[in-house]
Amino acid sequence: MKQKYYNINKLPTDGYLVLPLSMSRLSEGKGQSAKDCFDVIKYFEKKINQVGIDILFIYTNGLYYNNDEPALNVRKKTNLLMIEHKNQILKLLVKSKKYIPQAAHFIPWDYIILNSTQYQEYYLRLVELKNKDKMFVELLKEGLHGRSYTEANINFIIEEIVVTHLIRQGLIDFPKTLVKNDRFRLIIYPGEYLKADLYQWKKGILPHIQNLKNKVNPYYASHYDFKKKVVYNFDDIKEEFTN
Repeated sequence: MKQKYYNINKLPTDGYLVLPLSMSRLSEGKGQSAKDCFDVIKYFEKKINQVGIDILFIYTNGLYYNNDEPALNVRKKTNLLMIEHKNQILKLLVKSKKYIPQAAHFIPWDYIILNSTQYQEYYLRLVELKNKDKMFVELLKEGLHGRSYTEANINFIIEEIVVTHLIRQGLIDFPKTLVKNDRFRLIIYPGEYLKADLYQWKKGILPHIQNLKNKVNPYYASHYDFKKKVVYNFDDIKEEFTN
């Protein structure tokens, strides 16, 4: 029986909309341009009852050092992309005169790694799982979407899963403007979740916290697909994994 997924009618108050930004999508114009990001803000504005939400843009620049291209070339390319993208979003926010630009925060991928006390432990747990679990390896390969199965590319996926988990579980603090108590975090991306992430969740490889500062976060196990306008809750997804 095909599973049914639903949209979000109303957002809670006091939390974050989190947009992880793929550098390749930014450079190729695939759903995460400044205008696309501004469209996300406008879309969710209709689902807010009360002002109290910040927008967090996370640039996955650090992941792109997991390749064979010279580091200097990668740095120049990603820095330019991030700066131009941020400036374009801020221009749109100011021009609209409806939003508070200070409630938009722009951070690099490594901010989360450096400010987390659990990152290395969780990363090693997934590396250990990869070394002994064939199904996890197959799902990591699927998450590469055609890219070659190399150590660099697999590190890319594992980092992504760990950082996403840290965000969902409230294990990293973020800058605040309108947020007061950090009651929810909704991760938004123009595409589906990683099945390797779902797999580790179902296996309980990384701890399930299920709250933010002792307050229940309704999206502690969720991924919002902005392309399909549906929220995937890992607890509700029924998927059989067989080796």
